Amino acid sequence: MSAPIVTPAPRVWQADVRLTPDGRRCFDDLLPYCLDEAWSWECDHGDQLTVVYHVDDSVAEKIGQRLTEALERARVVPDRQARIVYDSWSADVAPVTGAEGRPVRFAVGPGLAVHGPGPARLVRALDGLFLRLARGWGADEYLVPHLVAWETIERAGYARTFPQHLTTCAVVASDLPALDRFARARTAAERRAELREAPVAVAPTVCLHLFAALSGTRLTEPLIATARQSCGRHEAGTTDEATRLWSFDMREVIYVGDRAGARRFRDRALTDLTEMVRELGLPARIGSANDPFFTDSRADLASYQSTWDLKQEVCGRMAGSGAAVAVSSVNLHQQHFGQGFAMTEATGATASSACVGFGMDRWLHWIHGYLGDDPQRWPAILRRELPDGR
Repeated sequence: MSAPIVTPAPRVWQADVRLTPDGRRCFDDLLPYCLDEAWSWECDHGDQLTVVYHVDDSVAEKIGQRLTEALERARVVPDRQARIVYDSWSADVAPVTGAEGRPVRFAVGPGLAVHGPGPARLVRALDGLFLRLARGWGADEYLVPHLVAWETIERAGYARTFPQHLTTCAVVASDLPALDRFARARTAAERRAELREAPVAVAPTVCLHLFAALSGTRLTEPLIATARQSCGRHEAGTTDEATRLWSFDMREVIYVGDRAGARRFRDRALTDLTEMVRELGLPARIGSANDPFFTDSRADLASYQSTWDLKQEVCGRMAGSGAAVAVSSVNLHQQHFGQGFAMTEATGATASSACVGFGMDRWLHWIHGYLGDDPQRWPAILRRELPDGR
């Protein structure tokens, strides 16, 4: 008879601090990276920030130090007050109730989902709307792969800024005996022994491909491009969240050219997005934001992004929970990607860039919660994207 499993006694970590909403979100996102060795944990943002967790004695001190470090990163406050450009957060819109309010969805793995015909129809209409916007901004459509070269990731600086998102790839070693051993293996461990790191990763974003395609280019005129593809972003502890899938679809629109043109593109995109959200008539807020920087460079990166007002987000209020979910972002990169990919504008100066991203799965859940997947309930701005009504 096997010995019973004994759960370690609970430990309590506390801090006399009240985090901002962004700080609270950051701290919660960092918790899985602090408590990977814990049996279980709970976090309470009450009068005191409290984390109760069960761990073996051997790692208790290390986890306490990690939680303290996570708090320091979460306490970073942007240098500027958030700028709100549109606010319909309190709009009184009744959600779709019952089964109709939940898109048909089948979980097929961690952070992996299959959606049914109704959600697929809604996503098709949404993408038609986004593509119409992109063409109005002068974009040509491109096709891009779902894998990205490691060289591209490094040149973009993505490994330094968002390491938590990266999903690496592996292949069976280029060796006949290795193929045979892999095919005969009876356990996952035996198969892993035959794998070798591949020079690619799952693309965390669409725009990296477009910048890589322009690498070393001197542009005689600005380029505006759009593409849609599957992306992968991993975050520990979020695989059960419908709006933070590991694998998801994204449409992006990029501008590459001169600095003034990039800012004009950003401003027009923000104006047009605001008008589109207003026409949809759903609870939302559009304003300045920061990316989810997790590393010890968070303070510098968040401060820089906030000081120059480089990121704006469209946040939808989710039906039922009322949670704020960023469904789109408008980003001004300045010369970051121009330098990384040696892109220059017509004058020979380093090119500037900007982009707009549409998270298809997030848009799906936001819109579906209020409108369902029956086109007859949709506003005209969406219905027109399904001329056959199917």
